[in-house]
Amino acid sequence: MELKDKVCVITGGTSGIGETTVHRFVEEGAKVVFCGRRKEKGEKVMQDVINAGYPGEVRFFQCDVSVPEEVEKLAAYTKEEFGNCEVLFTNAGIHRTGKIHEVTLEQWNSVMKVDLQGVFLCCHYFIPHMLEKNYGTIINMSSVSGLAGDYNMIAYNTAKGAITNLTRCLALDYADKGIRANSVCPGTIATEITAATFKADPASYQQFVDAYPVHFIADPVDVANLCVFLASRKADFINGANIPIDGGILAHTGQPYIPDGEE
Repeated sequence: MELKDKVCVITGGTSGIGETTVHRFVEEGAKVVFCGRRKEKGEKVMQDVINAGYPGEVRFFQCDVSVPEEVEKLAAYTKEEFGNCEVLFTNAGIHRTGKIHEVTLEQWNSVMKVDLQGVFLCCHYFIPHMLEKNYGTIINMSSVSGLAGDYNMIAYNTAKGAITNLTRCLALDYADKGIRANSVCPGTIATEITAATFKADPASYQQFVDAYPVHFIADPVDVANLCVFLASRKADFINGANIPIDGGILAHTGQPYIPDGEE
């Protein structure tokens, strides 16, 4: 078991990559506190994990990561239940589309509060746990959209781009305290959000499949497995990295393929 008895916190754990990572961490023996805004969904995920019979332990705490008081309570709850947090996975996030002249201030702020301020608040309240132990690892959820630009996604790309550099700064500031920080940068993953997109626009599924060199859409467990590795002691020398898990899409310049002409 890679994470036996490690105290881990996962935000946005009620669906998608977060939910799958809760399963994988508890399966690897971790003591996991996960949070989300939806109480009923969180309690169901917790029961599903318990019913699976994994060797670790799990707790759900209802929390909106954009609200400082709620994150502070999440940190206190974790310490009371399991002790100081050793692994923090800041996965919670939302998505809004639109060009800069189309996005309202309310939409912009909603993305920044959850996707970026949520990461700041979690690190602010949980790094003191790690400082007390002189050990910890932070895994931030960025995106390929935090490493390169996308059309029509100004707010989301800005937030994720900020997370990639926030991760580098954390890595520098706390390395001598035994704390590592990295981010995972997924491409398109088969989650509830992407399923809704593909249902609304069936042709878009094939467009995404065609765009990725591997020609398939990954499953949340592929990202969860990377998080297990980064949370483990096997990754002790990996620090300050923003790691694409993207089927090779960032390897491409975006230029069209032009076959060699005949002599």
